[in-house]
Amino acid sequence: MNAPALPDLSPLQRRKRSAILDGARAVFLSQGFGLATMDDVAAAAGVGKQTVYRHFRSKEALFVGLVSAMCAQVGGLLAGAQDAQSDGSPEVELRKLGWLLAQSLITPDNLRLYRAIVAEAERLPELGQVFYENGAKVVRAIAAEILRKRFDESTAAMRAATFVQLVLGDAYLELSIGYTVTNVEARFAMQIEEAVAAALR
Repeated sequence: MNAPALPDLSPLQRRKRSAILDGARAVFLSQGFGLATMDDVAAAAGVGKQTVYRHFRSKEALFVGLVSAMCAQVGGLLAGAQDAQSDGSPEVELRKLGWLLAQSLITPDNLRLYRAIVAEAERLPELGQVFYENGAKVVRAIAAEILRKRFDESTAAMRAATFVQLVLGDAYLELSIGYTVTNVEARFAMQIEEAVAAALR
């Protein structure tokens, strides 16, 4: 399910909404969803609590909005990089996509976001839907577009899904559960090379 389209907002309303999302990011990612309050978010955003509620009807809706915004940020980065290098060979483009994906998802904030989504997904299934539609699905679509240079559409889609899984691999799983990972860059380098080879073989 895609995030709902925003109504027409004035420049002031857009600035306030952006401030609220920035505040929500700071609060939710430091305190977790359960401990965070709308008062905390309002204070972090520098707005009144009623202003927060005018933009987001509940704490749950605000968290969904934050997930959507953070996924869109990563998706935009990946799509922009792909557009800038659309003339490269599939090997080059997939390798670059793999590195951008790994580097984006292992930032402290994005790891915290993923943990928060997993923690709340059963109670708020919309979170998982928003995360998939605006995150994983977007990345797979970018990889599939690259792979269509070599394969038909259905094969490209299947290999794109495998590519993303292999890029993240055990290193991402370990990082996401707080396990200490040594030689992070080397681990991802091996996973990305295997992902590229598997996608194109």
